[in-house]
Amino acid sequence: MYRLVLVILFGLVSVSHAALEITYSNPTEAKFYGLVVDYAKSVMGVKKIPKIGGKGFTSDCIGFVNYVYYKAGIDLQKVYGEGNRGVDALFYGLEKYNFVYQAQIAKPGDIIFFDNTYDVNKNKKWDDPLSHVGIVESIGKHGTISYIHYTSKGVDRDTMNLYYPKTHAFVKKGTKEKIVINSYLKKKKKGEKYPDKQYISAFFFHSFAHIKIKDKAKPVEN
Repeated sequence: MYRLVLVILFGLVSVSHAALEITYSNPTEAKFYGLVVDYAKSVMGVKKIPKIGGKGFTSDCIGFVNYVYYKAGIDLQKVYGEGNRGVDALFYGLEKYNFVYQAQIAKPGDIIFFDNTYDVNKNKKWDDPLSHVGIVESIGKHGTISYIHYTSKGVDRDTMNLYYPKTHAFVKKGTKEKIVINSYLKKKKKGEKYPDKQYISAFFFHSFAHIKIKDKAKPVEN
């Protein structure tokens, strides 16, 4: 069922990813996002984001995303961030081109935005939109999204499932094996009274973004 819906919505060029068949609008777009995923995976575990031809990137979530897309061929900060580095600057730049969208699944290589992952304004409240960003790696069984992002440990991989937004993990039937579908994205601090289920990835999810790519690998406007 999921495969049928994806083929209808996203066109004719297909790339198989885990349990679902993901489609892109043309071969160039498919190739571009394949590179995005490959470059994201290539720096797994890295704490200091490397330079590209003398161009430096901050070692944080936005620096990681900027690095990956720059290496694949798009300078996000220049084209969509209007020269600004923050997560919110990137989000609003992409939103202006109608590249931001809401869905339960996304395409590998797409950007994923989160809210309230840390206390940006230091007021001890969860009122910090667009505080974190990452890159979708793949879509697995039951619509579980694997995504890569920069954490306190460096570049790492986590999971999110928007079909089961209140579930951290399933226990495989007939076994004691735990299958995590929503990784914990934030550590619970002393004194915080939020329930544990509010610390998993799905609870912090804001939106996805997908940049349309022409056959000549150039970002396009709607």
